[in-house]
Amino acid sequence: MKIAPVARLAVPTGTAAATVTAQGFSGDPETDARRFGCLATLDDASFRGAFEELIVAGVYTVISQRVFVLRSSRAGVKHFAVVLAIDGRGTPPAMRAGLAAHSCVLGTDPEHEAAVRLRALLEYETKQRPVFHGMTPEGITYSGFEAEAAGAGNILAEAATLMPESAPSTALAVLCVGPAVEFPEGLLVALGAASV
Repeated sequence: MKIAPVARLAVPTGTAAATVTAQGFSGDPETDARRFGCLATLDDASFRGAFEELIVAGVYTVISQRVFVLRSSRAGVKHFAVVLAIDGRGTPPAMRAGLAAHSCVLGTDPEHEAAVRLRALLEYETKQRPVFHGMTPEGITYSGFEAEAAGAGNILAEAATLMPESAPSTALAVLCVGPAVEFPEGLLVALGAASV
């Protein structure tokens, strides 16, 4: 099994994370058009086209071959994770119109030595300015960070130690330090070639 940074990862910019992952409608057509859930109801060609328009508009940015770190805070508890692509068991799930937005989320034993080291590395990366930071109406905050080049190799090495042998092949995975924590669709989107 091999792990690597996602080849092309699209993530919200600035405070857009709250808008793109919102579950309910705001009543403002322009705001609702930025919700990933609204885009996902479109046919494949329109879905891909509308998503690419959000990249052009600066709502999303594309990060290529970089280790990406997530931090979420729920009820005062911080959770850390790293976003990866896994070449593991089986065939990766098919992308819809060249987009993969549903991540395979894996948890780890937080007491494992490698998990302790990984958490320290991820926490260090969150000391910089985030690519995005948003809060849901439920009070959950999500922040995303590009790992600095100097720490990326160490993060990948520790993540490889913790990756279960049964991990499936996927273009978009989230390895959590501790129990698996779900992240909303649209917060992370792996980009492949358009299928239409």
